[in-house]
Amino acid sequence: MSRSLVLARPPLLYPDDLDPPPASILVDPRGYIDDRTNATTAEGVTGSGKRIRVTFWMVSPPRCSCFTVYSPDLEESAFGGIPMLLSTEDDLALLRLPICRLGRDGVAWNNDHFVYHAGDENKPPSLDLIPRAPGRVFFDENVGLLRCRDGGDMYFIAILCWAYCQGKYKLHLYSSKTDTWSCKIMYLASSEQKLLYTYPSKVITIGGELGSIGWVDLWRGILVCDVLKDSSELRYIPLPPPLVPRKLKGPPLYVRDIIAVEGYIKYFEMCSHIVGPEAWKAVTWERKDSWDEWKKDSVIEVPKYPAHTNPDQQEAETKNLPILNGFYSGYPVLSHHDIGVVYILDRHGLEDTNVTVLAVDMSKQTLKGVADCYSPRPLLYSSVYFGSGISKHLLSP
Repeated sequence: MSRSLVLARPPLLYPDDLDPPPASILVDPRGYIDDRTNATTAEGVTGSGKRIRVTFWMVSPPRCSCFTVYSPDLEESAFGGIPMLLSTEDDLALLRLPICRLGRDGVAWNNDHFVYHAGDENKPPSLDLIPRAPGRVFFDENVGLLRCRDGGDMYFIAILCWAYCQGKYKLHLYSSKTDTWSCKIMYLASSEQKLLYTYPSKVITIGGELGSIGWVDLWRGILVCDVLKDSSELRYIPLPPPLVPRKLKGPPLYVRDIIAVEGYIKYFEMCSHIVGPEAWKAVTWERKDSWDEWKKDSVIEVPKYPAHTNPDQQEAETKNLPILNGFYSGYPVLSHHDIGVVYILDRHGLEDTNVTVLAVDMSKQTLKGVADCYSPRPLLYSSVYFGSGISKHLLSP
């Protein structure tokens, strides 16, 4: 990995100094190395005994928040890769900090993993160093967090790995109460469902009494594990039918998103370039874990106006429409607090660093907000942000 990408300077942010923290944010999962601090700064100790600090920098969406990492005991060159925010849940954030050398394959192995606690009026933010999981199972795409306040303010880290046998998986589970990892075999009983699920694009925390976590193949369906239930059975929830017939390949996060919020699983799919670069349509669905079917929520379709359309008429009719101008627009993110709102990246090129983020109100089929966003690292086939509700727990800077 290029050192310039690891050492890229964080974008300039202008926090909403007088506003309370937003109920949810868009946050760049790729961190920056910077020594600035604020009220969210937490300090911990790495596996080698070096001090490490993590700080969040919040702004209201559709602008993009970020986080920074710094060690007063280490040179910047000690970071073998980009610090990554893997997951957030409630007042917790799981981070991977590659304070190690690059391997021969160009990957920074032997990363330190930390859980960030947001803190409150009675205790400052803190960092827990997580013991290394056995084997190389800690991949960014297959890890989830579960908060259990009823169990003495504890939490679990869950990793679900394919066991090289159809329908068979290994669940690696870390408990903050015992500070240890455990492992058990999990099974997906249905032979038909075994053929449908491939690999996770995203992990969602459904929660509830069973402490359910879902590993989502965004082309096909969700593998659900009831973490708090004494069972070795996985459940499968198929996704709704596709918006348009399509080949189920490529990065699904480019056109789809899914979240679990307030007892509901919410799913979004979009299809762009229907009859031209500006034309696109999308649909949202929702369901509870206990339901047998999805319920269609909202549908939006933005037309492409013919070239002969009167410019004044077109401007009047499209004033509040969420027009996507870029060929590589996509990477939708559902809002965790603004029901019916989805954020969409609008960009023209894969290597663009200056992009636009649109806030689209699906229920009203209107444009709710627009913000410019800068990422010093080329995005290529990735997004500049993901949605998180940790902001309502973070201390105001």
